[in-house]
Amino acid sequence: MSEKIYIGVAWPYSYAAFHVGNLYGSHYPADIFARFHRLAGNDVVMVSGSDCHGTPITLKAEEEGIAPQELAEKFHAINTELLHDLKIDYSLFTKTSTENHRDVVQTMFLELLARGFIIKETSRQLYSAKEEKYLQDRYVEGTCPYCQSPGARGDQCEKCGRVLDALELIEPRSKVSGDVLEVRETENYFLDLAALQPDLEKFLASKEGVWRPWILAETRGWFREGLRPRAITRDMEYGVPLPIDRIQEKDRVKDIEKKVFYVWFEAVIGYLSATVEWAKNSGNPETWKQFWDKSFDAKQYYFVGEDNLVFHTINWPAQLLGTGKDYVLPTDVFVNKFLLLEGDKISKSKNWIIDTRYLLDTYPLDSIRFYLAYIMTGDDQTNFLWEDFFHVNNGVFLAKIGNLMYRVMTFSLKNFGTEFLVETAINLEQEVLDRIEEAFEKTKQAYSSGKVREAVLEICSLAEFGNEYLTSYEFWKLVKTDEAAAKQVVGNAVAILDALRVLLAPVTPDLAEKLHKDLGYTNSLEEDQKTWQPKGSVPSWTLPSEILPYVTKFEDSMVAMEKEKLG
Repeated sequence: MSEKIYIGVAWPYSYAAFHVGNLYGSHYPADIFARFHRLAGNDVVMVSGSDCHGTPITLKAEEEGIAPQELAEKFHAINTELLHDLKIDYSLFTKTSTENHRDVVQTMFLELLARGFIIKETSRQLYSAKEEKYLQDRYVEGTCPYCQSPGARGDQCEKCGRVLDALELIEPRSKVSGDVLEVRETENYFLDLAALQPDLEKFLASKEGVWRPWILAETRGWFREGLRPRAITRDMEYGVPLPIDRIQEKDRVKDIEKKVFYVWFEAVIGYLSATVEWAKNSGNPETWKQFWDKSFDAKQYYFVGEDNLVFHTINWPAQLLGTGKDYVLPTDVFVNKFLLLEGDKISKSKNWIIDTRYLLDTYPLDSIRFYLAYIMTGDDQTNFLWEDFFHVNNGVFLAKIGNLMYRVMTFSLKNFGTEFLVETAINLEQEVLDRIEEAFEKTKQAYSSGKVREAVLEICSLAEFGNEYLTSYEFWKLVKTDEAAAKQVVGNAVAILDALRVLLAPVTPDLAEKLHKDLGYTNSLEEDQKTWQPKGSVPSWTLPSEILPYVTKFEDSMVAMEKEKLG
């Protein structure tokens, strides 16, 4: 039976082009997951968008001398094009600067306010007398109180990864002017997480055995410390405005006209607002409810980087619970740990980075996608190594998978012509049938639980089996003495290829589609495949007049060149 699958992907700040780490952390694993579910016949909606607000954007815009919105729009266009070229297939990739998003954010705020989960609190914030304004997170730098690292940001220390309050920094200064900052009091709205903790703990208990153990453990750590109210507005000019005219006078904070919503609060609401926007665009504005109302029994999955874990395991569920509506809560949250580059953290300022456009222009997309999937462990920190990229492409993707495809197809074309007619049924050997069925089941379990590397290794194992099967029959000799028997062997090998075109499709859609067409299918693979099951039979098929290699070989000499570009 078809399921409704909602996939929400972390919203990246729109102030730079995506690098390979951004893709690895959330966009690419989500795309693999979505493609799997579509091929399995499920109804899938996958949304994300550009986070157009927040201090990273305003800070960079000031450095470039342009308006924050102009900067955000520029990189939204760049990244939307990159996603398209990377075959990251979103139902909608939108942005947080839309009127629709503003309306949904303001509505949720008012719902939480009406139910008493938003409170007013006076807090201390850092103020620059020189700049005559309060300074937020990334506008502030100082020494980390936990690891003593200098240059820690006011929201997080990159050295130890600890989430910080700017007030915790030792000797805080303005990143822009260098001004020593003073502490002043200001009133803001807070989400009362403490009041929501009992409901959140019940929710987390239901995820025992579902979420990854380390994600559960890290989330429980916050509960042990006791959740505290968290600010959802801040003293800034740029951001989603508050619905002042719909807030009663008694409920207004001081200087309310100088406040905007804190980006952590409004960006996650993008998961809901994007679905509403998608439904409007589809011509049926009420369709979003099928993925958010509990009565429709939809499942929700989120894909985020490790620095966003708490916002998706605590804060976002708290916001949904606080509205009192029957919203679907996260079924699972898939968190990929940071991708390193040659053993070090990716850094644009240090030129320790791989430009995504360069990667796309230089290497085949299937090779890029296959390698990232091959190293995608999820639970462990992973390295992008240029030498390993070349080794996996040539020694695994080409040698095991591409080689099997090319061997079978060229042999069939040479010996049986473009029309492979099955005059008598191809008897699929039980060992072949069993191995194909096993591969479908194992990849189903792996893909559905976000274990991409496990799925890829199983696909490689099936390809190895196919190569060993062909070699065991010495089919290049067999065709000279018994053409009918050789045809049976080729038919069994084609059954393996027919399985591989489906199993590979979430990871390498272009390769899967090429094989799909070469096997004589006329519709697209996604149109043809609506169940994650093998066919169990081999039909007649029509081959193209020429079979081109399926996987490109890389020249090892390029490894040194790529390494020299770093740093």
